[in-house]
Amino acid sequence: MNINAVVRLMSLLSLWMRTGEGQIFQPELTPNTFLARITSNTVMLKQPYCVFDQTCPDCEIWLVAGLCSANAIFDAQVNSSTPNILSLSPYPTAFNSSSNNFFLTRVGLLSDFPCNLSSNDQYFVVGADGKCSGINCNGELPDGFSVCFKYLLIYTNETLVNSSNWSVNIDLPKLLNLHNINDGLSARSGAMVVITSILCAAAALLLLLFFIMLCITCCTKKESKEISVTNSIRIPRYDTHDLKNRVHPYDNPAYQSDFKNYSTANTLPKDAAQKL
Repeated sequence: MNINAVVRLMSLLSLWMRTGEGQIFQPELTPNTFLARITSNTVMLKQPYCVFDQTCPDCEIWLVAGLCSANAIFDAQVNSSTPNILSLSPYPTAFNSSSNNFFLTRVGLLSDFPCNLSSNDQYFVVGADGKCSGINCNGELPDGFSVCFKYLLIYTNETLVNSSNWSVNIDLPKLLNLHNINDGLSARSGAMVVITSILCAAAALLLLLFFIMLCITCCTKKESKEISVTNSIRIPRYDTHDLKNRVHPYDNPAYQSDFKNYSTANTLPKDAAQKL
């Protein structure tokens, strides 16, 4: 009996003993209340702590992700002793019309998930690699379908050592076509309509107040008149004899216009005028 057969026999015995104790091991959604626990093409699972409790230093934990309708297809192919289990369904073509509708991706070493380090804060995002091209990459899931997951314990030579149960069905939301999205008023919520109406009324009120202030300012300017000084005291210009024929920069326009009517009696007190 070779080493692979011994490892397989021990794993089956361990699985049978745990099943007899009534324990169920299956992938579960992360208990954290993240908004993105389930999206149209990704799922956040709880990391596989304590899913496999046997000792296998070189073993790795892998995840089977696919449509729930393909669970029986995967189980049948694994039970048929397929030698290359990791290449049963390559991701780039995993969800084509003629494909198996599942793929396998690596989670990590078994030694990285001991029971004493179990934590609900740790999670594994299925579909984190998006539209990748690797055979076992962590590609995105098809939207609008029910998907299921299963953990596998695989030895370094691709020998299946142990496996968990299938998870419960997880429904992914369906993406809507951009042209089918209703963006009219009927698609708006009541709160959004009320807020929009209030903002429009406030903007109209501000515009009206601005227009009223503008009208008041214009009318006030038209009614205002320049203050004219009448009967003001005219002070003559006194120049020296050599500057009389020159234009003086400080000429009083009012004085020049009435120069002909100017008399000493108009500017000097009456007593002084009489003396002259």
